Amino acid sequence: MRVDHPAMDPHSGSRLPILEIAESTPYISPSKVTLSDGRHATIYAFFRSDNGHDIEVCTAAEREKVTVGDIDLLVDVLWKMLNLEIEGGKTYPQLNTLSFTEFKAYWFASFTAVLILDSYSDGLDFSDISERCLGSFYIKPNYPGRCGHVCNAGFLVAEQARGQGVGKIMGKQYVTWAPQLGFKSSIFNLVFETNIASQRIWDALGFEKVGRVKKAAFVKGYSEENGLVDAFIYGYDFTT
Repeated sequence: MRVDHPAMDPHSGSRLPILEIAESTPYISPSKVTLSDGRHATIYAFFRSDNGHDIEVCTAAEREKVTVGDIDLLVDVLWKMLNLEIEGGKTYPQLNTLSFTEFKAYWFASFTAVLILDSYSDGLDFSDISERCLGSFYIKPNYPGRCGHVCNAGFLVAEQARGQGVGKIMGKQYVTWAPQLGFKSSIFNLVFETNIASQRIWDALGFEKVGRVKKAAFVKGYSEENGLVDAFIYGYDFTT
């Protein structure tokens, strides 16, 4: 599932900082959720550390560094998810797939949430992560400087998690967590008019269609017959 496209070029490798008005090392508690089939999962918050190199995760009581081996197992799963979406040509605007390094810099630039099916062990467990990772979203500023309080997000849902309400679960969490990072409002720059699943989620959660980009994209399965398709711009005010 693709919801949005960031203003930043993912190939640049640059890192967008968490909004200055938020704490330098914020902690966000893991969120327990229930899928539509009754299974339990947890959404974990991942941050770039203050040094900009390490990745840290908020566990039950603290924020701790994730070992390179563990985080790369997770990154590999999400990397393949994104590249499948790009190759599918229906939800993301990129033409070319990303390398592992490009994806890691892009998806884990500042703040990333990951939905993981609970295991029998206590806490976050990276074993069998390819089977238990259900989806992910990032949050970044959409604009620089004076407009940095307006955020942007991108979402991924694993193939094996489709039909379990994962997209809406993560959308609700986005609305909860983005204000905790200091953001005041949200803009999704490109939601293709052919991406009905995403539109249903944002409409249901109270997002507003604030604009339309005419002839925004060639979408596989549609463009060959109808040419370019439009895209919606969705907005949400966290202060109301």
